[in-house]
Amino acid sequence: MPYLGLRGTKLLMAISVTAGVGFCLFGIDNASLGGVISSGPFERRYHLNPTGQGAITGAYEIGCFFGAILTSIFGERFPRRTILFIACVPLMVGMTLQVSSFSTAQLAAGRVVAGLGMGAITSILPVWQNETSPANLRGTLTCVSLSMLIVGQLIAYWAAYGLLNKYDTDFTWRIMFSLQGMAGVILATLLIFMPESPRWLLSHGQVDKARNVLSCLVDLPEDHAVVIKQVDEIQRAIELEADSAKSWGDLFRRAHDDQGEKRRMLTSALIHVAQSLSGSTVISYYVTTIFKEAIGLNDHTSTLLSGYLQVFFLVCSVGTWWLIEHAGRRNLFLFTAFGMATVMFIMGGLIKVDTKSSGIGAAVMVFAYQAFFTWGWMAGVWAYSSEICPLSWRSKGMGLAVASQWLFDFTMLMVTPVGIANIGFGMFFLFGAFNLCFIPFVYLFCPETAGVPLESIDAFFVPGVDPVKESARIRREMKRHRQLGKEEGVAVTPLDIISAPGAEGKAQEELKM
Repeated sequence: MPYLGLRGTKLLMAISVTAGVGFCLFGIDNASLGGVISSGPFERRYHLNPTGQGAITGAYEIGCFFGAILTSIFGERFPRRTILFIACVPLMVGMTLQVSSFSTAQLAAGRVVAGLGMGAITSILPVWQNETSPANLRGTLTCVSLSMLIVGQLIAYWAAYGLLNKYDTDFTWRIMFSLQGMAGVILATLLIFMPESPRWLLSHGQVDKARNVLSCLVDLPEDHAVVIKQVDEIQRAIELEADSAKSWGDLFRRAHDDQGEKRRMLTSALIHVAQSLSGSTVISYYVTTIFKEAIGLNDHTSTLLSGYLQVFFLVCSVGTWWLIEHAGRRNLFLFTAFGMATVMFIMGGLIKVDTKSSGIGAAVMVFAYQAFFTWGWMAGVWAYSSEICPLSWRSKGMGLAVASQWLFDFTMLMVTPVGIANIGFGMFFLFGAFNLCFIPFVYLFCPETAGVPLESIDAFFVPGVDPVKESARIRREMKRHRQLGKEEGVAVTPLDIISAPGAEGKAQEELKM
């Protein structure tokens, strides 16, 4: 019996749990080093100055960058689930090198190797989850899984806090690095029982397997009209993309692209770069250092507050489960970018004042920043970037986008310790300015995708239309057609809504036929 006999909602839940474990692994990796990098045992073993801390932290980002690049180049040739499973191998090898490390060189090598696996996982995991999720729940399920990233950070921070209070030896950070291996084993085991993306199967001619997966996902027989219609919709989208760019050479040679591949790839990459420049990665990795060195709290209070911040982070993420589909990705990006900018400017000002009261205020601002980031740019980026790319470019586009993020994460992690040590508050002003720049980018270039089936997003990018305006029009039409369909008992799919301006009348006539 395939997929442990799970079908329908239960199978969707199992996919979300599996994706959640992958993101939990991501969170553990993000926070495990940050929880111990300023601890006595770690400093006595490696004697790292601020530049060395940035280099060891950034080694992981470099590995992730190359893992994502390899996925972008070769990922479309292999099933999504297979890539995720194989990526667990370098992750485990890198974990072993880190846990057994006695030198800075071995530690750095272990982080690079582990990063290769995580780069591939973060490139394909959102794609696999989005391609197996229904349109109306796609964002919600991604947000639920991304909450597990915060659970991973919570595990890492509180484990570091407990271990450092009890042990003053290398045992603390070796245990911390071993946590990623435990999560990796769980992820690999769950993947054995999960379905492949039906969209990847159809794009590679495996129609029968795709029909079986879709049948299980909607819990209906393979010959049911709903399953047949979903297969037809995906195949129609594949046919529409048949004449578009297929290889990297095609993408860079063509002066005109029928599916807007260039814009979509660039948008996907820039939205991930924006997440890096927002300051979120710095908060994740160096929050204990920020509390200790920039704000002036002692070791115990800094570590304790870091753990409380992750609890707050998790609570805030629950609100995103509802917001991402009802408020929409685009509105959340705009609102929270302004909020994050405001908070960063206030935080920088309070750190510059440098009093006990301003230090408390700055600590509060860290919590405020985390709330805004969680509601807009945490899960929203991972959902949006994989949605915006066309099917034939989804693994390529997502790999490139994630590689861009890891590259900029590396840059931020290298310069932040030095920046905090030298200009302190100025770093937070810089991140505030970056966040303000995101607002015009999102407003002008990012169409809304909430509730729109993946195949129908292609209609936003037909030649001669503004994707942002076309997105708004098509979503209005979808809403109107759903209402008319309920009243007249006629089912209309989003692909039945013609994307050319003035098509409203034609679509309405088709509905009444």
